[in-house]
Amino acid sequence: MTTDNAGPARPVERGRKPAVIPALRGSAVVLMVLGALLLVLPALLYAGDRGPNRIDRWIQPAVNTPAGLWQLALVVDWTGEPAGRVVTVLIVAAICLLTGRRRLAITAVVGTFLTTVLALVLKHLVDRRIHGDFLSYPSGHTAAATAIGLVLGLLVADLTKAGRLVGTALVLGLAVICGGLMAWSQIDLTAHYPTDTIGGFGSALLIIPATALLIDRFAGKQQLNTRR
Repeated sequence: MTTDNAGPARPVERGRKPAVIPALRGSAVVLMVLGALLLVLPALLYAGDRGPNRIDRWIQPAVNTPAGLWQLALVVDWTGEPAGRVVTVLIVAAICLLTGRRRLAITAVVGTFLTTVLALVLKHLVDRRIHGDFLSYPSGHTAAATAIGLVLGLLVADLTKAGRLVGTALVLGLAVICGGLMAWSQIDLTAHYPTDTIGGFGSALLIIPATALLIDRFAGKQQLNTRR
């Protein structure tokens, strides 16, 4: 009897793995607050701008890379384009599913979609423009790449059973690496002002942890209802 009960329980437990491990729930809220600040403050400062500010003019020359890296910047940029974004999200979601993190796979798809929608809406509200008529704030490419980094960070933190400090470092570190690489490509290609990428980073920091926590909460309620 014991063997029969233990056998089928394993896949159910794998499917119930949380998107945010308990040790990181407090950190997830902190990241959301940080994301809101990084998103809202520049939006208020640069709304309606039609050119670079002092910070942009200081950062841009430092980011410009040799011509040999132009192709690399284009490849990175492609992963933020609609087709590339879908491919990247599906790959990350598949990795989450293969490791038994169904909720995190849902977070990758839903969270990145919501991050993209938020960036599009804010572009029209903030109305900051580059190269004439192109809406620029926040950077949707940077937002999507940061979202992927956050999901990967949550996955690695779960797989390694990291504690609060190490887990937070993993999540934030991968977000900075992924978002930073995309921000570099956007600045190098002059597709965005440097400060646009800060807003993109903030968008993902706000949306991905919130999405993951809400999915965990909804799934938890569903499990309780099922038990009843």
